[in-house]
Amino acid sequence: MNCATVKEWMPHYIDGLLSPEVELRIRLHIESCQDCAQWLEEAREMAALWNEMEIDQKPGLAQDYPDITAGVMAHIEQLETGRRERAVRATMARRRTAPRTSWVHYGVAVGLTLILLQLGVFKDMAYGITEINGHMSTSVSAWLDHSGAKK
Repeated sequence: MNCATVKEWMPHYIDGLLSPEVELRIRLHIESCQDCAQWLEEAREMAALWNEMEIDQKPGLAQDYPDITAGVMAHIEQLETGRRERAVRATMARRRTAPRTSWVHYGVAVGLTLILLQLGVFKDMAYGITEINGHMSTSVSAWLDHSGAKK
C-alpha cells in the first residue's frame, strides 16, 4: 500500500470503519513508514480537538447569532426570478423576429435579382464565360503543341 492511499483512508482508519484486512494493511504500512506514522499522530490530534469542540459547544450558543439564511435565500430567489424573466423575454423576442428577418432577407435578394435581370446585367454573362473558356482552351492547346514540339 502506498502513502497516498494510506493518507486517503486515514480518517476511516481512525474511526475504525475499515474492514480488518484493510486496517491490517494500513497498520503494517504505518509501522514501516515514518511519514505516515507522523501523519496518523497529527490526524488523531486533530480528531481529538474536533471532538472536544463538539462537546464544549453549548446548544444556546448557536442562538446568539442572527439567522439570516431565510432572508438571503429569499433575495437569491428574487434575483433568480428576475434573471429568468429577462431571459424569457429576450428569447421570446428573438423567436418572433428571427424567422421574419430571414424571410425579409430572402425577399430582398429575390427583388434585387429580378431588378438586375430587367436591367440586363446578366445577359452578357454567358458570352463572357464562353469567351474565357475559349481563351483557356486555346492557351492550353498551344502549350501542349509547343511542349510536344520540344520532345
